[in-house]
Amino acid sequence: MLFVPYSTDAPIYHLPIATGVVVVANIAAYFATSFQVLIGNLEPESIEWLMLQFNQINPLQWITNLFIHAGFEHLLVNMFFLFAFGLVIEGKIGGFKFAALYLLLGVVGSAMIQVPLFFLGAGNGVVGTTSIIFGLMVIAALWAPANELDCFYWIFRLAGSVEIRIVVICVTFVFLQLVLIMFRPFSLTAEMLHLFGALMGLAIGFLMLRQDWVDCEGWDIVSRNTFLHDYTFFMSDKQRRRVTQKVATHHDPVAAALALVGTKPTATPVAASSPSSPRSSVATTATQVRSTDPPSVPTESISTKLASTTAALRQRLKGEKGVAAETEKVEPQANDHPEFNRLSFSMRQAVETGNLAMCEQSFSRLDQLQLTSGLSERTLFRYVALLGKQKKWLEAVRPLHLISDRQGVLADEARIRIAQIQISVLHKPKLALETLSMISAAEDQKPELLAKRQQLILAAQKASQ
Repeated sequence: MLFVPYSTDAPIYHLPIATGVVVVANIAAYFATSFQVLIGNLEPESIEWLMLQFNQINPLQWITNLFIHAGFEHLLVNMFFLFAFGLVIEGKIGGFKFAALYLLLGVVGSAMIQVPLFFLGAGNGVVGTTSIIFGLMVIAALWAPANELDCFYWIFRLAGSVEIRIVVICVTFVFLQLVLIMFRPFSLTAEMLHLFGALMGLAIGFLMLRQDWVDCEGWDIVSRNTFLHDYTFFMSDKQRRRVTQKVATHHDPVAAALALVGTKPTATPVAASSPSSPRSSVATTATQVRSTDPPSVPTESISTKLASTTAALRQRLKGEKGVAAETEKVEPQANDHPEFNRLSFSMRQAVETGNLAMCEQSFSRLDQLQLTSGLSERTLFRYVALLGKQKKWLEAVRPLHLISDRQGVLADEARIRIAQIQISVLHKPKLALETLSMISAAEDQKPELLAKRQQLILAAQKASQ
C-alpha cells in the first residue's frame, strides 16, 4: 500500500528551491548512513550518534536526526509529503523563511523532546523528519485549507491519482495518529511525536497568520471562517480593521452587474457590514433585485444558448490564430508594479492548465491592486471561458466588462456575453438592450455576431413585456 501527494493547485509565488535542497539533503544523508549500514559498509553503532538519543542532551543531535531515516520506504514517503507541503508553504513565504521554519520545527521540537526525556530516564532514540512533516501539514491546512493536493495511491492492484483538499488530508492523518495511540499501551511512540509536531505546526501557523508574517490572500482558515474574526486571539485589531474596510469597499458582483448601463458601471459600494457576516449585504442586494424585477419568463433556451456560446468561445480561442498570436499588451502603470509580473504569470499559467481556483485568486488580487488593465484580452476571455464552464456567470461580468471597455477586437464579443448574463441570470432585459445597443450593426460587422445580437434583442424585448 502506498499513498503520497506530489503536486498542488495552490498558487506558487516562489519556486520550491529550499524544499528541493532539503529533499536532496535527506536523500544524500540516507545513502551516506542508513544505506551503508544496510549493505554492510558501516556498523549500526557508527551512526547512532546521529540519532536523537534520550540518554544524553546533545544539541548537535537536534539537527543531525532530522536527516536520518530508518529505511528506504520511510525516506520515500517522507520526501513526497515534504515536497508537496513545501510547495504550498514555500510558495507563500519564500525559500529563506521556509528554511527557517523547517529548522525551527526540527530543532525546537527535538530539544523539547530530548531534554525532558533525558530527565525522565528514557533510553530509546528517534530519527527522521516525520514530526516536521506533520507540522508542515498542519500549517498548510491553516494557510490553504481549500486547496487540493494531487495524490498517487497504490492499494493492492489498484493504482491511480486523486485530488484531495489539504484540510481533509491533515484531519485524516491526525485522526489516525490519535486512533493508533488509543489502541496501544501508553508509552512514547512515533504517533505521539507526530502529534507533537502537529501541535507545533498549529501554534506556529496561527502565530504567523496573527502577526501578518504570511499573506494568504484571504484563503486561510481564519479569513474563510468569519466567526473567528470576533476573537482577538485569532485576529488582531489591525487585521480586523483591514477586513472591515475591505468589506465596506467591496463591490457585490450582483450589484455591479445590475449597475452596468451598456457595460458602463456606476460604482456603488456595498454598505459596510459586520466582520462576522460579510455576506449579509450580498444577500440583501440579491433579495432587493428579485423584489423589483418584472415577472420572469422562461429563460431555459437563453441559458442553453449561453452555455453553447461559451463552449464555442473556448473552441475559437484554441483555433483562431489571430487571437492566439496576440501578445500581452501591458499598460505602463501595471507593468511598473512589483506584483504585476508575478500575479499575471500565475494567472496565465492557471489559464493554460485550466486551474480555475488559481485563476480566481490571481485575478482577485490583480483587481484589488488595480492591475487588471495589464492583462490581455486573450487571457481575460480564456478566464471567462473557465468561469462559464463552471457556470459562474456573475463572476464573469467583471472580466467581460474590462474587455468591453478597451474597445478592442473582442469588445463586441464581451458585450454579447454580458447581455446574455443580464437576460438569463439577472433578468434585466432593459439593461441588456442598452448593452446590445453599443454593438455596431454596420455591414462590415461579423455576420454571426450580428445574428447573436438580433437574437438577444428579440429575447430581451420579449422578457421586458
